[in-house]
Amino acid sequence: MKDCIYLVAETNYIDRVYRDSYYHYYSSKLAAYKRNCIRISLFDSQVEANDFRLEETREKLQTSYLGFFVLRPIEPHVVGRSIISPKALKAADFQICTTVYHNTVNTVKLSVDAFPHSSQDTETISCAETTLWAMMEYFSNRYAEYKPLLPSKIIQTLNKVTSERQIPSKGLNIQQMSFALKEYGFGTRIYSRSQYPNEFDRLISCYAESGIPIIIAMEDFAGIGHALLCIGHETVKSNHIDALGAHNFKPGVLKDKANLKNITLYDFDSIEKEFIFIDDNQPVYQTALLSKPAAHYNDTWHNCKITHFIVPLYTKIYLEAYEAKNFIARFLISGPEPLNNDTEVLLRTYLASSRSFKDVLATNASFSSDLKDIILELAMPKFIWVTETSDKELIKTKKANGLIILDATEANIIFNKPLIIAAYQGKVINFEADTKKLEKNDLPLNDFTIFENNLKSY
Repeated sequence: MKDCIYLVAETNYIDRVYRDSYYHYYSSKLAAYKRNCIRISLFDSQVEANDFRLEETREKLQTSYLGFFVLRPIEPHVVGRSIISPKALKAADFQICTTVYHNTVNTVKLSVDAFPHSSQDTETISCAETTLWAMMEYFSNRYAEYKPLLPSKIIQTLNKVTSERQIPSKGLNIQQMSFALKEYGFGTRIYSRSQYPNEFDRLISCYAESGIPIIIAMEDFAGIGHALLCIGHETVKSNHIDALGAHNFKPGVLKDKANLKNITLYDFDSIEKEFIFIDDNQPVYQTALLSKPAAHYNDTWHNCKITHFIVPLYTKIYLEAYEAKNFIARFLISGPEPLNNDTEVLLRTYLASSRSFKDVLATNASFSSDLKDIILELAMPKFIWVTETSDKELIKTKKANGLIILDATEANIIFNKPLIIAAYQGKVINFEADTKKLEKNDLPLNDFTIFENNLKSY
């Protein structure tokens, strides 16, 4: 953290997460465990006790507030629930998922934008339970349809599928974590490196670009297994883009067509960049490459590799990232309106809510007004897959020159059914559900600013 941070300590603090663990586990022990915690609130400017009692200092308190962390009375695992803004770090050059948390400090209401974090206590919550808690803490604060999660609720949920006691915790496997998320209202999807050996890292990148926290499972051959969250990535810079190589297609018809037409595709998800992790063994907002997820650990962990990840999708999203990206590649290379010969295109694909996408598009002054009106008036599902077409130089200025929008609720990719609208190379193409045919019209699209509302930049 920054060197100049001011702390406000509040004793006898009732923390709902620790209190849940206390009543369901620690209070039943012979040794006496305290019920209350200490909460440390963080500020980036000096605060005095009387600042919390004056109306004129409220704005100052809010402006300098950086969140809090809780100290639990269970040594040595004392660091509990934490909501800390990335602005508290000395260096924070990344794009991540965050949401607004409303708290009180010395009875004054304040808010902070952050992602939840906690260390495990090793008895009621291990890394897996902590990861599930952080995931649900984030979603419940951001979306009304989800509820916050307490350790006892995780134990209660998993009692349905386990033949052993849940506490003291021995950790959870990937199937148990996925089951729990499914019970909490998600349409979970598990990806394994063995199933997607060539696309695995790119799929993580695509979901991270979509603003979806991902549960990462990493392990090595020595018996180490660990769960953590991926919530974003470092800010992509010009040197990252310059180092990006052309997409390597699998041998087949698509590769032959791309070679015949001399079409070169660059995948934004292939950029080698560091990702941001929420790890209960480390301070909040750790950065590491996907190839070295345990780089911030000691040497015994350095051989750990990511083997699986879980995506908590909205239940009505049936078209997942792998199929969506493959559909886009086939559409652009095979047609019905393929890219021109000798074309180089960089593709940036992400999932977005249609409401957020249209909200940003409505006031995007760089987007062609005629096409903007067409897109804004289109009927869309709650979530859409969007691919922006660009090139290496254009994307450095955060601009694109083409757009393809897919229906995320349509898993049937026959007859181009997922396509809602496509606009590139001076043409607009959309799928007519009644006639099951594609309509093509000439309509130029100027360079426009890309959509970046899925993640917040720091």
